[in-house]
Amino acid sequence: MATKSKSQAKRKPIQSYAFIDTNIFLDFYRAKTEATLSMIEKLDSVKGRIICTYQVEMEFLKNRQGEITNILRDSVLNVNSNLPAVISDTQLSEALKIHQKDIKKKKHQLEKQVLNLVRNPGKNDRVFKVLDNIFNSKSNHVLTRDMPVRQQIKKRAWRRFILGYPPRKNRDTSIGDALNWEWIIQCAKELKGKFIIVSRDSDFGSEFSGNYFLNDQLKSEFRNRVGKKSIILTRKLSDALKLLEVHVTKEELKSEAEVLSITSQRPNTASILEALNKPLFSDESKEGFKRMSEKLERFKEQMQIISQALRGRNDDL
Repeated sequence: MATKSKSQAKRKPIQSYAFIDTNIFLDFYRAKTEATLSMIEKLDSVKGRIICTYQVEMEFLKNRQGEITNILRDSVLNVNSNLPAVISDTQLSEALKIHQKDIKKKKHQLEKQVLNLVRNPGKNDRVFKVLDNIFNSKSNHVLTRDMPVRQQIKKRAWRRFILGYPPRKNRDTSIGDALNWEWIIQCAKELKGKFIIVSRDSDFGSEFSGNYFLNDQLKSEFRNRVGKKSIILTRKLSDALKLLEVHVTKEELKSEAEVLSITSQRPNTASILEALNKPLFSDESKEGFKRMSEKLERFKEQMQIISQALRGRNDDL
């Protein structure tokens, strides 16, 4: 019986692994359609190929309740049935009162659902349940606090942080992003396959005309420390799911695009901190104020001289 040559033998598909940043998980609380939520549940089927850290878990748990309470803030449920006296249409007024009662009922139901999400996430929060499975996975590429390698990863993260290496913002006070990157490097050394980072954080790279590019320094470092393995950056969870061989529907792609549109209009933490730390006046303005202050001081001195001269003249009289 003839044996198959190496070229004829069926090659095994290259395995893929994905690191998903916290901001991607939090976006599920901003989704407006069921299609987006179905994507988070698909992650459960490939949780064995998700690279994760306890840092991502901490950031998710820290910000989760805030995103949930934003649902109430962003939901406008209100009808004012108190029409001005000039409008004498009593039928319209009565109809509005009926709608107002119904809206109050719906608002109460919404508040109750939000309370259930906060009070008992393990039972009521679909996003929380899937991520809890990922965070508590027994996979070797999910970094937990009880793993001995954790201390080594923290030391590397701290070293790159104080040296100013990316991923890091100029005014960062946390080594969180550095820790995540060091763990990605560690996993890439030990695992065979392709790697994908899903993040909307500019620390990891940039976007141009719908294309995503890993930071040049990070790309060079990955090549030097890991080798010629493939690593890409994207802002779309759907891209990661496709590489993980999970089918993504047209409805899910459309819903994800809507979420991306919403999040792109919201200021992120980095931009807020940058605005708060930005000087109130430019250097040019400061120089102008300085010159104006000097002129005022000279004017005050001249006024004092004039005042003294006038006082002396009055004494002579």
